[in-house]
Amino acid sequence: MTDVDPKPRGRMQLRRVRVVWLPLLLIVLDVLLLVGIAVLALVLVPVAVVVLIVFAILRWLVSVVSGGRWGRRRPRPEDVADVRLAGRPKLSAELRQTLASRYRPNLILFPEEPELGPPYRTGELANMIGADYHPRSVHVLLDHVRLRRGRTQWLPDLPETTDPQAIRASLGRPGEARSSLEIPWLHGGNPLNILRHLFPFGRQFRAHWAIPVPKADCGCAQAVWDRYLRIVESDHGRPPAAQRYQHTIYARVLEGRELPEIGEQHPLSAAVVLQYWWFLFYNDAWNRHQGDLEGITVFLHEGPEGYRPLGAAFACHDLGRWRRWQDISHCDDAGVPDADGVHPIVYTARGSHASYFDYNETGYHPSMSRRLRVPFFGEFDIPSHFVLETRSATDWVAESPAAFGTGVSVFTENVRVMPPEHILRDLPALRADDEWWWLAYRGIWGAPEFLPFFGGSGPRGPQWQGIKWSNPFVWVMRHCIADDLPYWLETFATWQAPPAPLSPDTVEEMQAASD
Repeated sequence: MTDVDPKPRGRMQLRRVRVVWLPLLLIVLDVLLLVGIAVLALVLVPVAVVVLIVFAILRWLVSVVSGGRWGRRRPRPEDVADVRLAGRPKLSAELRQTLASRYRPNLILFPEEPELGPPYRTGELANMIGADYHPRSVHVLLDHVRLRRGRTQWLPDLPETTDPQAIRASLGRPGEARSSLEIPWLHGGNPLNILRHLFPFGRQFRAHWAIPVPKADCGCAQAVWDRYLRIVESDHGRPPAAQRYQHTIYARVLEGRELPEIGEQHPLSAAVVLQYWWFLFYNDAWNRHQGDLEGITVFLHEGPEGYRPLGAAFACHDLGRWRRWQDISHCDDAGVPDADGVHPIVYTARGSHASYFDYNETGYHPSMSRRLRVPFFGEFDIPSHFVLETRSATDWVAESPAAFGTGVSVFTENVRVMPPEHILRDLPALRADDEWWWLAYRGIWGAPEFLPFFGGSGPRGPQWQGIKWSNPFVWVMRHCIADDLPYWLETFATWQAPPAPLSPDTVEEMQAASD
């Protein structure tokens, strides 16, 4: 009688465990997990609703008791009155244009070379090689966008464009603040790329502030870069007088007395703010969005010899950086670096277009927050150290061509001065202005993001950028970081150590010698 081999029986038992019992165990675990989630939902959801209601009531009470100083909702563009108070300027139109041209900035950017784009790139030579969009007239976008009226038109890929006059005719209508100007037909109708645009998952860089999920590339960056180059090349083929998309700087000349918060009796009534704005077609960095508005602010004070610059604040993502005028790099009227020049030199980061004071071969770490909207509580800014997409991000700036660097200088004389403040605050009058009607648009310059924290939305116009526009004096004091490294370097360079104290023996010898 032969022995039965135990291996087949053991294999049958192992197969039974793998085929029968293990799936049953997984089903049981799934059921227990679903039951646990249901129980937690039944318990936590009512508690969360009650807590939110209680906090909403408390917030309302705090707002009422404080007279609206605390707990109130941030004003939205649609909440701003069509006509707001503003003082009358004392500067003539000629002097406003003279000041704006005299202190216009010299921008140092990466070249607008087709073969080096699109701007976003990583690698060992990312600090030296690359291309970028250059500041041009806002019409480079207005002539090639589709007006999306509200969030109902969620499709990001429709082929038609909207005539600029139709956009102008829509100003002031209900829902204008929820509209957007988006570049159409970027994905060619490809449903996969559209899905990746709406839900940006992929391998390139992190997208969410709390969950380390990579962000995808749906092809927008390359498509926008190619389309932009075709637009600019076509415009360059026209006669100079007929070109619409030249390098352009927009200047706002604001006197302190024009702001109702300052008036005539305030010490800042005679101060002058020069806000320089420039528009770029696309933001192609570690965050991506259509349209980009950047700028700097120069502060002047009236003295016996005319207006003298005190300092400047450079916009840098969500914040700003401030330096004294003598600590800023300058150039002369020919664009040559000169310590006695009056034109500030601005190093513009590739892709993100943040403004920096100096060239740094190791780049800059961007300081950028994310805005989180919580029901019943409003909007909150998440600091940059909680935003995972900025932790490994770097802002690269090009070295000045005067230092034989790879950058190019955009030092244009095409400085367009905005109307006085009483016209800017009168939206019906601004909409009727054939040159400046676009300043009254309250919506987004670029496609909005489909989900919070993903992709990024385009910016709103200069008038709807909060305290930076409504009161530049408050913005520079409360929202700008004092970049005072040159001050401390100067201080330590001239510092001398105090003399060492005399020893008791030396004191006795001096007293004996005097006797």
